[in-house]
Amino acid sequence: MYRSVEIRLEDDSLVNASSPPELVIHKGDLCVVECNRVPEFGQVAHLKECEGGLPPRNAGPVVLRRATLQDQSRAHENAVVGRMNAKTVHKRVDEYKLPVHIVQVRYSFDRSVLHITFTSEDRVEYTEFVKAMSGEFKVRIEMRSLGVRDAARLAGGMAVCGRPLCCREWLKDFEVVSVKMAKTQGLALNPAAISGMCGRLKCCLKYEFDTYRAMGENLPRNGTTVRCGEGCGCVWDKDVLGQSVKVRLDDGRVVSVPAAEVHPVSETLNPEP
Repeated sequence: MYRSVEIRLEDDSLVNASSPPELVIHKGDLCVVECNRVPEFGQVAHLKECEGGLPPRNAGPVVLRRATLQDQSRAHENAVVGRMNAKTVHKRVDEYKLPVHIVQVRYSFDRSVLHITFTSEDRVEYTEFVKAMSGEFKVRIEMRSLGVRDAARLAGGMAVCGRPLCCREWLKDFEVVSVKMAKTQGLALNPAAISGMCGRLKCCLKYEFDTYRAMGENLPRNGTTVRCGEGCGCVWDKDVLGQSVKVRLDDGRVVSVPAAEVHPVSETLNPEP
């Protein structure tokens, strides 16, 4: 028996590691894990018991130990040094005119590798940059490209709703989000209003889309000529969640009517405002 452990590293990436059965470890524990022969500092995100013997050490990442106070102090020191050296990295990026945005600069636990995480719209040739950085810091340099959504997850922050970013707190997978979802929910198609911190459409547009779509199927489309208790008119607007429609009557009045009391007569493609 052994444990399969999912470790979240400091760059928010996840690695699957094996842990010997004699090592007492729980979800949420800080630990030191060996990845590609390089020790890294992380936190246990998930674990499960597995049958069979412990895989060979060279078969993949292995949990070395639960983090001691000394380990935690070293990880904090690494983070401080990484932030200090980030200034030099930004300066060199400008010197080499690389079209990238640096998201994070961090050291491996033993400070033998400097990980540079970045975003870029185009393919970047950074061989000379890596050589220069390696010579300056006397460590191996590893470059990692991220999409803008993953970069926002790593950076974190507060959304316009006043809560921490969903991608940082709990959202694991990014689903496809389209402008159609905003239209279905009757939202103003203002890029500033429907875009998240990453500059892409907000992930939360997906949350209520299915509900709006299902509840809106039985409502008449805007522009439909209808008959209701107040008379005949044209559907002007809809309240999907309230299951009612606003009808502009032939006499110019606008009334709100429950959807069940509205009966379509014909459809007008371009109703007058």
